[in-house]
Amino acid sequence: MLEPLSRDTLTRQATETLRRFILTEDLPAGAQLPSERELSESLSVSRNIVREALSVLVAEGLIVKQPGRGIFVTDFDREAVAPQIAVSVDYNGRNPAALSEARAAIELGAAGLIVRRISEEQIQRLEQINRTLEENLQAQRSTIKEDIEFHKVLLEATQNQVLIGMLPLFIEHFRLAVLHKPSAIFHNPERIVAEHQRIIAALRRRSLPQLRQALASHLYLPEIEE
Repeated sequence: MLEPLSRDTLTRQATETLRRFILTEDLPAGAQLPSERELSESLSVSRNIVREALSVLVAEGLIVKQPGRGIFVTDFDREAVAPQIAVSVDYNGRNPAALSEARAAIELGAAGLIVRRISEEQIQRLEQINRTLEENLQAQRSTIKEDIEFHKVLLEATQNQVLIGMLPLFIEHFRLAVLHKPSAIFHNPERIVAEHQRIIAALRRRSLPQLRQALASHLYLPEIEE
């Protein structure tokens, strides 16, 4: 069974992600960070974890929190902080590549159940999630929350409690992906909307080959022969 990450580990992940985000995005002094709510959604952690991470960065002098205004980057010594983000982060022996493989194996393996058991209501839910994702993309807001929700609905459609119980693995995959590529907090691939739509179209046709192909393309897997 996948063991949940400890609170301390989540706080360290969130802190490292935000530290990387500030430096890799080259945010200037005075730049405003997203709100605690937006960061919570982007990092897939609770707002309490975000607050703890922000407190660490305040103590390090990277940011300042101004009540009623927001969170802002300070004029800190970037050369002193930069070496910290060069270190490869791999908490609890997990890494994005391994989690991506596991996620792909689960989704592709569950494709047959999804096609047979997904309800019209769930397909409509997928369409609504994808519309919201597209709106956030156009507004240059994070789409991570909607991306997670989309795949959560797919797993729930299997009606298999063992598979549904693997949702924490999916969430950790997204969390570590952002940790290693923090630009996802602001910038997300435009391809996601079209790829999600192909998945929805395959589900509406109840076509297992088309669903497997759409999932394989979305997950960056080699083409699957029908």
